[in-house]
Amino acid sequence: MKIVTILFIVGLIMSPAIGLAQTSNAPAPSTMNITSPQTTAVSPMPIKCGVNTFVVNNDCGIGAFKNAYVQCYDGYETTLGDATSCKSSETWQQYAKEVCVNRCSTGKEPNIIPKPLPLPASAPTATAKPTSVCYISDNLMQEYDQLILKLQKAESDKARAEEITKKIIALKQEIEKQRRECANAPQPTTTSRPVPLAPPIAIDKPITVLVNRCDEVAQWENKIVYYKKLSNSSDVDLKKDGFSREEIEKILKDLSLGLEKVKAQCSNQSGTITAPGTAITGSVSATETIKPVVVESGQEISAYYKTRLEKTASAKGEEKQIEELKALRDEIDGLIANLIKSRKELEVSELNTLATEVKVSRGEIKADNIAVKTTEKKILVNVGDRPVSVEPTASQVLIRDKSLEIKTDEVVIKENVLSVGGVEVKMSASEVAEKLGITPQTIELKEENTKAVYNMKIEERRKLFGFIPFNIQKTVAADAANGNVLTERLPWYSFLTTK
Repeated sequence: MKIVTILFIVGLIMSPAIGLAQTSNAPAPSTMNITSPQTTAVSPMPIKCGVNTFVVNNDCGIGAFKNAYVQCYDGYETTLGDATSCKSSETWQQYAKEVCVNRCSTGKEPNIIPKPLPLPASAPTATAKPTSVCYISDNLMQEYDQLILKLQKAESDKARAEEITKKIIALKQEIEKQRRECANAPQPTTTSRPVPLAPPIAIDKPITVLVNRCDEVAQWENKIVYYKKLSNSSDVDLKKDGFSREEIEKILKDLSLGLEKVKAQCSNQSGTITAPGTAITGSVSATETIKPVVVESGQEISAYYKTRLEKTASAKGEEKQIEELKALRDEIDGLIANLIKSRKELEVSELNTLATEVKVSRGEIKADNIAVKTTEKKILVNVGDRPVSVEPTASQVLIRDKSLEIKTDEVVIKENVLSVGGVEVKMSASEVAEKLGITPQTIELKEENTKAVYNMKIEERRKLFGFIPFNIQKTVAADAANGNVLTERLPWYSFLTTK
């Protein structure tokens, strides 16, 4: 009886060590020496897999970001996204999980950095065959666009409207010619974006590219995630972006319908057997471009515009063509408006082929005929060789240039050139300040005597009555074309001071 009792007590004492070995996946020993109190179970180093560090950056909307930094447990790191990306934190996090899913570390192996992995794509892309799509030239699209805008303005002038109409109809032959050239052109061998990002020069020839509609499924799903999150914003925040709650509800409804059409295109492109088109999707060809409800970039609008222009030009009857072109331009205006509303920052180059000029004034951004009442948006443009942002506020326009803040009433950006009062601003304020060796406290940009002028207020150390040191505020007017000083203005009491 005493032997049994002793064995029972020893078993109770050793049971935690046994449990530890089992939960750590360590193999149980075949024998255990109960007489050695020093024996303990040793657990292997824990294996960690997946995402170690995840950070989103570069805001592009409420709860949306352009990029995400990812580091996996094995030490691999990468940055996801590009200039046109705009996704929710949750979406980027899912991408990060897919990147790091099989990247593990025990803490013993060396930190090996393998080659970067591609950005995760939607599931159907593995079997989908790219589809050849033709886009008319940038120059032809811009020519059409300008004629349509002129026609809208000239409708009250019948003679002028007829003249513009003739020019529009004449372009039909050129479009048909480009379509034939495109059909006979060699087919590309790799899938690419519909339109190059911000081409420096308008493209003169038609473009044939391979597109994968299955890639677009994820894009539409990401948009739904973003606008659902936006719908939870307060009315005040929605107003800052220029949206109404009714607009957000309609966008979400249209996105859901569009997603069904894109999924149908993906199925057709993949060669899978699907049911006949429904009342929602209809019969959707993989080569057809679905109208984007809301867009992530100007290039997306441009691609849609080109395919629709080509289709409209083939319509029978001149009057029908003109009406379709007007309606199409109204569609494009709506897409441009939603693009401005949905982005906190927008490169002006994204609108190059869609608008002749962008005007920023207090509480408003205007692109040709469309105006968006908004604040806290930024239009990005280069002044000289330096990037600046132009932001409308409720009372004025702010140009942010490095650490400087320049105030103005209104600026116009045309062909990537910023101007004030119709005069080009060739040098940024920071470049002018560096040239003059001054540190401005405040800066205003105005047009004065047909020149763009920076009025910079600076502090200058002087002596009152020749012996009392104090700071005086001086205004330096500098030419925004070359940085030269035009005038220097001192306060009225400066005659009582000396340097």
